[in-house]
Amino acid sequence: MAEAPPHSADELRRWVRARSPQPFDDADVVPRPSTHEWAYGPDQYPLALLGRLVDDGFAANRHVHYPRNHGRPAARVRFRAVATGAGAVRVLVEGRADVGVLMLDDGATDGAGPAPEAMRAVGDAVEFVLPAPGATVELDVTAAPGTAPAIGVAAGAPLAGWSASIDHGPFEPVVARPGGTRAPHLDPPGSVEVAAVRGPDGLYDVGAPVLGRPFLDGEREPVVGSGESVAEARAGESERETRHEVVPASAGGWTTRHPLGFRYLAVSGDEAPATVPVRAEVAPVDRPGAFACSDERLTGIWAAAQYTLRLCDQGLMIDGIKRDRMPWAGDQALSTLANAFALGDGQVIADGLVALGRPEHGYVNGIADYSLWHVVNTDLYVRYFGDVAHAAREADRIDAFVGELARHADADGVFRPEAQRGGFVDSGPGSVFLDWGLALEDGRDPVALQMLWTWALRSAHRVLARVGHAGAARWDRLADTVESTVRARGWLAGSGRWADYLDADESASRAPYANFLAVLAGLHPDGVPAGVVASIREGTAGTPFMTAFRLRALLAAGEPDVALDEVREVWVAMLDAGPGTFWEEAASGDSPFEMYGRPYGRSLCHAWAAGPAAILPEAVLGVRPLADGWARFEVAPRLGELDWAGAVIPLPAGDLVVRADAEQVSVDMPSGTALVRGDRVDHGPAVVEWSIG
Repeated sequence: MAEAPPHSADELRRWVRARSPQPFDDADVVPRPSTHEWAYGPDQYPLALLGRLVDDGFAANRHVHYPRNHGRPAARVRFRAVATGAGAVRVLVEGRADVGVLMLDDGATDGAGPAPEAMRAVGDAVEFVLPAPGATVELDVTAAPGTAPAIGVAAGAPLAGWSASIDHGPFEPVVARPGGTRAPHLDPPGSVEVAAVRGPDGLYDVGAPVLGRPFLDGEREPVVGSGESVAEARAGESERETRHEVVPASAGGWTTRHPLGFRYLAVSGDEAPATVPVRAEVAPVDRPGAFACSDERLTGIWAAAQYTLRLCDQGLMIDGIKRDRMPWAGDQALSTLANAFALGDGQVIADGLVALGRPEHGYVNGIADYSLWHVVNTDLYVRYFGDVAHAAREADRIDAFVGELARHADADGVFRPEAQRGGFVDSGPGSVFLDWGLALEDGRDPVALQMLWTWALRSAHRVLARVGHAGAARWDRLADTVESTVRARGWLAGSGRWADYLDADESASRAPYANFLAVLAGLHPDGVPAGVVASIREGTAGTPFMTAFRLRALLAAGEPDVALDEVREVWVAMLDAGPGTFWEEAASGDSPFEMYGRPYGRSLCHAWAAGPAAILPEAVLGVRPLADGWARFEVAPRLGELDWAGAVIPLPAGDLVVRADAEQVSVDMPSGTALVRGDRVDHGPAVVEWSIG
């Protein structure tokens, strides 16, 4: 008897979970400890987490090309809080508490410094006595190189209203982060125990990729190897991407010094147990999204995209679990869209924007166009997650950031970035990357780059306009200038499409990047010309990252069936080839795992390949936000050959559940949202249904 299609949010989630490669139950995921509230200086937690991830990635991997121009946390922060009661308090310290001043509410100090009877250091903590409610406590914390100043207070401690000052600047309010007995940026967001099962060939298989450490018994130190593929797990150590140094485990036995991104495990040691326990690092997800339909392959693709993205959610969204384990701004723009439908984790996006948006010098990630993606992603985040407060906090910085980028534009607005010394080594001229496999001609102006520049300027305008920032109009005017220039110098009127370079003639190549970025940048608000659609359809975009954006342009052009066919073609091939997650670059040739000239250089669990998590519900159910945070949204199902489809979208306001079949559409929407259908607007909370046909 065929299984009845799901209808409710719980049914849809169970349906997807049954088809997911995820080898553990959500209920078994243990969040990071939350016994303490940890305060950092303003914006310092994301920078501290970025620094830890980058350092860990370089230590764990043999081949890393990650520019080290990223921002770093301040070495010294002064913290302040107000007592809500009296009595002894113990504050954990990441760093050294050089100065501690206890002030009474009348402004008098209880001694000129940390008098022994008032304050004393105890290991990695400071203990002192609060004389009465209203007293003010200040701690001046200096961190060791490579760490970040932070202080932790047990939940329920009589201290509140934390603020912090960096480098003698003004005190600013800070939001504490939950953690355990050490600063939370040092720990993964959560963990879960899984088992690697020994197969008849001697290899251990988790069942799907994970990022984690195996734990092994035995008196003699074992030899461990791992891989996302069977071939890599069996390869020699020098051929593998990850280092496999084995160290004693704290509870006895052995483990690896670094977490491993793997599915398959090779072990040589005293014993050959039936299973090897693995502690995997994974983020808890309170309200996962879901998408299912009558096409089991599409449902499986969506479930694998969700799991791929979840594995890469490590407090910041990293590129892949094997390598490089680093956050990249371009990848994150695509991940934001997938996240909105699959995980609903807005915090990881906000922290990523802060962490990457403060490079010590040069471009974000050392790549000119990744600086543009950073601005685009800020706008996408506010639209899909409704965090206008983030826009307000970041407005001055975004305005100044775009101002620096605009220095590389000429009088016609053409963006010609200079090469960054110490930037991304695999960039092309002017530290421009765009995508793997796309070779740019030196001395020419790529139309694709100008389209992305236009998109970034429009995004900056929208972000700043939301909060009434004076800089909004400036970037809108510059976007008008750039758009006028590319229309005059990049449009091929004879074939009705965009050229690959400014001032090219009609013999120019199809230029899919220029054409799909033009659609996404808003250059065709009144309909996409046939020549542009043809260039997008007939061209190729090498990686799943840019392929996903190309397919979103096809959706905007009214070509959902074409987009779905490409999803089936590209992502099914990766799914069939294993290991259950999606790849940095789709499989091709006789050496499917080779990349960068290395036999296993290709990441087989890469966040930028999670695009179907957004594409499928958009293409099939026509669901998309019309206002920030989905305050207004539309649903326009296009089932095509499908019998039914349904989705759960974990909005900030609650679950949005959409279900459609050949006869009816049902939308269950939370409070604070409104469904727009032509002239009709229905406000949540409500269930709205209508007939098809």
